[in-house]
Amino acid sequence: MGNIIRPGVDAKAFLQSAKATGYSMQEGLIGAGTCGAVSRELDEAGYLFDLTEQVPTEYLSLHRTMPATKLLHRILEGIVSEIEDDNRRHFPLFSVRVFEAGDYATTIHRNDPAIGPWAVGITLKGNSQFHVYSQNVLPWSQAQTIPLRGDGNDPLPIAEMDAGAGSAWTLYTENEQRPHSGGLVTSEE
Repeated sequence: MGNIIRPGVDAKAFLQSAKATGYSMQEGLIGAGTCGAVSRELDEAGYLFDLTEQVPTEYLSLHRTMPATKLLHRILEGIVSEIEDDNRRHFPLFSVRVFEAGDYATTIHRNDPAIGPWAVGITLKGNSQFHVYSQNVLPWSQAQTIPLRGDGNDPLPIAEMDAGAGSAWTLYTENEQRPHSGGLVTSEE
């Protein structure tokens, strides 16, 4: 499985910076072996399909064959607990997204308030951009979204990242629900 956090990457700084800006992005946070192992474990446990929504992370312990997924979850929990100086569960839920090549991964949206204040996304396979937008791009109604069309009229992000396998983003929503989206999926996997 190799290293969970890639050598030389400061996972604490990546997560900590989200508290100041509401978001953070890090290319190559997670090692390739871990990404592959987590993807296989999710598939074998029946979770690797699009719109697997808000599954309690306690279910991970029900699956004895998910050691990489459990370890990744435990490491992220530990780092955030260190940042918050507490022992609370910061990631009680997980979701899975599976995107089609050549499509836009998501609309511009805000997370459901039930998710947070911490949300971390990790690309396990493939490649897509991740975008963060200014607050005024999206009305404050939770149900509002804006589809991406790629016709030159899409709102411009204030920050973006090429999210290849192992890349991660985090949203810190204690102070604000930041609009964000997944970009065009540019890989076949």
